[in-house]
Amino acid sequence: MKKEWRGYNLLDLFLIGIGIVSIITISIIFHTQWYVVISSLLGIFCVFTQAKGKVATQFIGIVYFAFYVFISYKQAFYGEAILYLGIMIPLYIYGAIHWLAHRDKKDQVVIVRSNLSWQEWLISMICIAGVSVGVYFVLKALNTAELIVSTLSFVSMLPSVYLLVRRCKWNQVAFLINDTILPILWIILIVNGNLAFIPMVIGHVFQIVYDVYGLIEWIKLEKKQATAKK
Repeated sequence: MKKEWRGYNLLDLFLIGIGIVSIITISIIFHTQWYVVISSLLGIFCVFTQAKGKVATQFIGIVYFAFYVFISYKQAFYGEAILYLGIMIPLYIYGAIHWLAHRDKKDQVVIVRSNLSWQEWLISMICIAGVSVGVYFVLKALNTAELIVSTLSFVSMLPSVYLLVRRCKWNQVAFLINDTILPILWIILIVNGNLAFIPMVIGHVFQIVYDVYGLIEWIKLEKKQATAKK
């Protein structure tokens, strides 16, 4: 029998522990600002608790995006800051309410949906496509730095968060795609000489690992919940 602490086994604690140690160590080496350190740590906490299907991820996500909005604004990613403030944070607030209403109260994990109906897939994808076109022009009008990358970053995040809120296990695949695009914004800043953002990129490396781990965990959680119903 696996040893567990509040629903986390030894592998879980190792994965999150090495992420925390890596980010803090690199932050000290490169004299990273405190808010970047906190944002990076919140990012891995958010993605890891999400990988485990913990309801707490929705609340952590709200705080994480608040820091992300602040950092984006300071780096002149104005459009991204506005869009995350106006769309992503409200989605996470809704997600917190929705997950609390659809959770396994014993383990405080979400009740997984294996898939969405084809009607919801169709409607959501049409809506996301329409919003994506609008996002580009909003970001362009706001003279957002790194327009193309910023647009792709936000557009790839939108379906990820939507699938997460709707409790669909495929959100982990969508987040995997997003976590390979989003770091490009911060890599550009690093290439331009701002090494203080290295912890944010390292954080996304761990998030990619957690996304893969999360898909495995959500599939296991789905099977466990299906068995419990019988």
